[in-house]
Amino acid sequence: MSIITGLKAMEAAMTTKEYTNDGPKVRWVKLEDRQVVKARPINELDEDSSNYDPSRGLTIVVVEHTNPKDYKKKAVCTMDTEGRCYGCEMNQKDPKAGWYGRKRFYINLLVDDSLEPPYVAVWSQGLGKQSSVPTLVEYYHDTQAISNLSWKLKRQGSGTDTTYVLLPTVPDTEPFDWKGIEPFPLDKVVRQIPYADQESFYLGFDSALSSATSTSVDW
Repeated sequence: MSIITGLKAMEAAMTTKEYTNDGPKVRWVKLEDRQVVKARPINELDEDSSNYDPSRGLTIVVVEHTNPKDYKKKAVCTMDTEGRCYGCEMNQKDPKAGWYGRKRFYINLLVDDSLEPPYVAVWSQGLGKQSSVPTLVEYYHDTQAISNLSWKLKRQGSGTDTTYVLLPTVPDTEPFDWKGIEPFPLDKVVRQIPYADQESFYLGFDSALSSATSTSVDW
């Protein structure tokens, strides 16, 4: 499937080579270069987690295609769901053009930047060599949870030359109060464009569709 949940499936995706129009209005994690915030994961990595709660759900990994000439035109691969996908077709036509599918990780974070009250925002990360997702996975294997503590999240760089550093803080000594904290539904956050509309979306033929699904994710 193009949307992956559960730690085993996510780890398998990490080791292999390689928004919808009616979706919610999403707040994304937006940090400046060298900015550091406190960020508590809201979703867990796996249902077997000691801190898993169905109301908070799981992180997801999706396979996405991006127009190599416009990195904001990004959408979920539909080869598994529809049997065809514009991004896959373009990649098959010219494998060197940059249309190949990339796996991307999505998670809800409770962000405390000391500038405003803590807020919920979605953070996304590629699964390449500079990804900080393995830090979460390694910590999970040691403790069976990632949402029972806050993490220090630091951005380094800008645009496509951006990396993030994640450092765990001290785990909670008492259960965290999740009252009033509502995560965004991650399966609605990612762009799922029907095959019939994909060429228009990726190439910008349909300005209404492109505008409705624009993103504030930096890269």
